[in-house]
Amino acid sequence: MPAMMGAVVMGYADRRSLRAGEEIAIKVSAEGVETYSAEVVRLIAPDVGPPPHAYPYRADPVASPVNGRHPARAQPLILGSLIDVPASDAFAGTAAFTISLRVLPTRLADEPRVLVSTLNAERSAGIALVLDTDGTLIVEAAGPAGPAAWRSNVRCPVGGWSALTVAIDPADGRVAATAIGLPGHRMDRAAMATGEGRLDAPIILEHGPLRLAAGWDVDGTPAAVFNGRIERPRWLPGWSDTSERLAFCQLAPDASPPRNAVADWDFAQAIDSERVIDVSGNGHHGVLHNMPARGVTGSLWDTSEIDWRANPAHYGAIHFHDDDLIDAGWENDFTVATGADWPSGCYAVRLSAGEAEFFVPFFVRPPAGQRNADAVFLVPTCTYSAYANLTVRVTGQWNELIHGRLTVLDGTDLLLLSHPGLGKSTYDTHTDGSIVLYSSLDRPVTNFRPKGRIYKFCQDLLIIAWADAAGFELDMLTDEDLHREGADALAGYRTVVTGSHPEYWTTPMLDALEGWLRDGGRMMYLGGNGFFWRTAYHPSRPSAVEVRRTGMERIWAGGAGEQVFSTVPEPGGTWARVGRPPQTICGVGFITQGFDASAPYYRRSDADDPRAAFILDGVPDQVIGDFGILMGGAAGYEIDRYDRGLGSPDHALVLASSGGHSNLFDLMVGSIVDILPTTDPDAPDPLRADMVFFETEGGGAVFSVGSIAWSGSLAWNGGKNPVARITANVLTRFNDPAPFPMP
Repeated sequence: MPAMMGAVVMGYADRRSLRAGEEIAIKVSAEGVETYSAEVVRLIAPDVGPPPHAYPYRADPVASPVNGRHPARAQPLILGSLIDVPASDAFAGTAAFTISLRVLPTRLADEPRVLVSTLNAERSAGIALVLDTDGTLIVEAAGPAGPAAWRSNVRCPVGGWSALTVAIDPADGRVAATAIGLPGHRMDRAAMATGEGRLDAPIILEHGPLRLAAGWDVDGTPAAVFNGRIERPRWLPGWSDTSERLAFCQLAPDASPPRNAVADWDFAQAIDSERVIDVSGNGHHGVLHNMPARGVTGSLWDTSEIDWRANPAHYGAIHFHDDDLIDAGWENDFTVATGADWPSGCYAVRLSAGEAEFFVPFFVRPPAGQRNADAVFLVPTCTYSAYANLTVRVTGQWNELIHGRLTVLDGTDLLLLSHPGLGKSTYDTHTDGSIVLYSSLDRPVTNFRPKGRIYKFCQDLLIIAWADAAGFELDMLTDEDLHREGADALAGYRTVVTGSHPEYWTTPMLDALEGWLRDGGRMMYLGGNGFFWRTAYHPSRPSAVEVRRTGMERIWAGGAGEQVFSTVPEPGGTWARVGRPPQTICGVGFITQGFDASAPYYRRSDADDPRAAFILDGVPDQVIGDFGILMGGAAGYEIDRYDRGLGSPDHALVLASSGGHSNLFDLMVGSIVDILPTTDPDAPDPLRADMVFFETEGGGAVFSVGSIAWSGSLAWNGGKNPVARITANVLTRFNDPAPFPMP
């Protein structure tokens, strides 16, 4: 693809949602060109195929001063998590000192990795504790004569906790180290090693910053980022002999040091923040960068607690990764000022340079206190964040198995593969094999665009395109808005229309939606696998989401004892596991997925109930949705079914159910219990999507289709089809203020 070989342009915005009349900042990086073009567009329909079975691609130009050519510059992607501690004379001078910490390497790569460093970027002063590629400790230092290093006989192997203590005397260059393997985690880790030596050049410790889990490159960016966990690092005054070093190694992380510490960083404190607390009383607090994993088990964890809040000392470690990226941190290139008269909708800045193209989407809400429509489209930005820059779709060994075909790459896949520094999704693993817990849209995201493979945002634009073609107005609201504002964000609206895959929900989001529905709101759930995973937004970084999948397959499961979010005091996992299954909200819940072919729905006897007459008005068909651009049918990708045992309302009507799914859907079931054989010969296929309707106590109602592929059938035959007719019937009635009586 020429764009991959030549120009590359990428960008992101400082937020996803704003009100008409507000401004949004756009950050751009362009490579291989001197200028790039920017154009503001309103996205109406994605570029997924020609009529009559898809609406024509529409990215309507919007007048803006930013439209036109801009000077190009490459902005760096700085990967890796670490802790920075501000400069202090406490880490300078010629007096001897001792550093003690516990360390668990998870990957020793092809270059040494830094544990602690005051070694400046010029390597003219400071010291660093470094693990070589085999885990051997190296003490690096610098002074007037240049750099110096001492290679110890102490080793910290991958996969087990080691307690490490190093004594350094800058005045005469003496260095000593002791390490012990900590039993109880790996039984072969009880060895002890100790040694002393001398650096072959004088050392200077100057007034400067201290860094944990990384060093400095020549340009000041992080270098040699450590992969693994660090616990309770301490900077202690004075030289330590062998017995003292051994005592420090044996000192529990929840114990106070035997002499006054210069700095004593207790990672068991402020776990839900981006701060690192120095408990020495000297105020050498640190700041986290790129959100390494917190709320993870430390060397004291003994399985007695699985919630860090119950015993924080057992969770006094931080897990660092050399590929962590939560915010690209780019500078603004320009600001888009929206007009107060801009219609609420999906917008984007289209960036282009040569054959390269990149979209930066954002969503405009009506001005405060106003609404333009009776219905609001809830943009699933929380789900977009969880899937941002998904690489496992390409690299996963099981991709071809679940798709039943060879993996097909498009330009966005190639862009992501050619720029691994863009960071990963919560479905991917770090370079050390641990699961990615945090993600955000504060970086270029290749799968958040209106073109290419039909995926997430593209699928949601299929609903937007249908509404526009059918003459329905939809205001925009994002998950982030709902999380922040609660039910007030929905005030005045009669109908919420969901996206095709609203999978990830925070507690404030779910509380807001349920409360609004109880007060008479109406919801059209036009997707599948919705309301599934409990998610959290970081309290001090509101665009960052945290996902902890408990009870899932090993490829996505977190570590033992690490089921509770670090960012909010809640357990992770599915909403069903904490007693709030999706069936109680939308009447259906996830049952399976398949990516080879979609199937139609078949009308059921409940469709003849007078309560459902408005839904199927003008739709006499027994077979509904045996067409669509998403694998040929309206029921597919990921599907949900009705289940009273999991909370589906007794009075709900199951209007239609899919059938005839391939055996790939058998492979991907959520639980084997859900597909056990039944003795009822008339029971429907357990692997199915159910179309469900029910009324709520407050005069509202819920309509659910239980299928991601529903959106791909709306435009079929120019929108003249049963799927589009049903959707229009429901939205028309839901926008009607007349209450729905409970049966």
